[in-house]
Amino acid sequence: MLDSLFSVGLDLLAFVFPISLAASNIVFFPLAALWLFGARWTFSRWPPLWGRPEKLFLIFLGVSLLSALLGIDPMHSLREIKNKDLYLIITVVLVALVRDREKQKRLLRFFMAAGVLTAVWGLIQYAVGVNQSDKSGGFFFYLPPALVHWPRPVLDKLSLLDGRAMGTRGHPLAYAECLLFNWAFALCFLLSSRGREWLKWLLYTALIGAALLVSQSRGPWIAAGIIFVLALILSESRRKGLLLGVGVVFLMVFAAVPTLRHRVMSISDPSHHSNSERLHMWHAGWVLWNTHPLFGIGPGDVKQVSAGFQDAEERVWGTWGHLHSIYVNFLAERGLLGLFAFLIFVGALFREIGQAFRTTSGDSWRSAVLLACLLGMVGFLVGGLTEASYNTAVVIMTFYFVVGIALSLTRHSQAPGV
Repeated sequence: MLDSLFSVGLDLLAFVFPISLAASNIVFFPLAALWLFGARWTFSRWPPLWGRPEKLFLIFLGVSLLSALLGIDPMHSLREIKNKDLYLIITVVLVALVRDREKQKRLLRFFMAAGVLTAVWGLIQYAVGVNQSDKSGGFFFYLPPALVHWPRPVLDKLSLLDGRAMGTRGHPLAYAECLLFNWAFALCFLLSSRGREWLKWLLYTALIGAALLVSQSRGPWIAAGIIFVLALILSESRRKGLLLGVGVVFLMVFAAVPTLRHRVMSISDPSHHSNSERLHMWHAGWVLWNTHPLFGIGPGDVKQVSAGFQDAEERVWGTWGHLHSIYVNFLAERGLLGLFAFLIFVGALFREIGQAFRTTSGDSWRSAVLLACLLGMVGFLVGGLTEASYNTAVVIMTFYFVVGIALSLTRHSQAPGV
């Protein structure tokens, strides 16, 4: 009974992760609660496996709790820790419950299928052309005449946000940052494909890449490019030439489409509005870190003090909830010790998964999955230079899901084909 319940729950979870935050919470937390609170029965069959990364995470969590207690608003910070840091339980549950090759493959199939559905939905949004100023209830920049009388909830689902596709997410950045994990898997499966499978993975790669393009999210674009280059360098596949061709096609699209070309050129323009605001945010983070160098002002407390750093134009859109960088945000909110503890934790993840990847031979599927997980983590960290990805629930949940799949592979090793 429990076996079937966990199996169905995990399948559903893998499918809804790329699609809906609300559905992910509805599926995951009852599943986790059943495993945790039924420990008397569940732990005997699916015991938790605590590796070095999880132990180092506890140090990070301890530093974060000290940061909260010593910060400017302890209760707010403790709620922030509960709402963000404890998502590591996703990884812990997956490592405990996912113990055989068939389950790992099935979960990835569901995850990849849902990922391509969200990519296609973003492309539909771009093709339909409804464009408004907010994710729902904003004013329309453009509304096709044929859709004028359509219900507003339907138009909201079809709408671009200021010209940018957001798929089933609430913002184009969250959409693109989650797609980066699917992008990494697409590239690695394309490189490791056999026979005519490459056609399927070529199409998948094209759809995910196109969805990333229409999100017009510059940080994820840079991260996707780095993932692409690393996939070429680290793979020994004969399909490198095919992947290079894919890269050339995407570069041609960037060059041919004025909107995309101008968006790329804006990356290095310090006068561009979003660039100048980011620079202002990072300066504010530097000031905050200097006032609280070891433990920061407290997790989530940038929102409590940011109004004092904003100019009149920036305050129109509300106070800053974060500082548009994982690293600056950690320094400001959790101090040098918090950032250091987080990087040590992530380094331990890289070490365990990287060692498993380097020692895998004769198992192309396992190698592809482990490399994709590593590249997805790289994308998360590179995107985090200019985006506060850790503060976005859908992104950090996807990160821990992918990490959970990788660790279940490293800790439940099986022979190829089992």
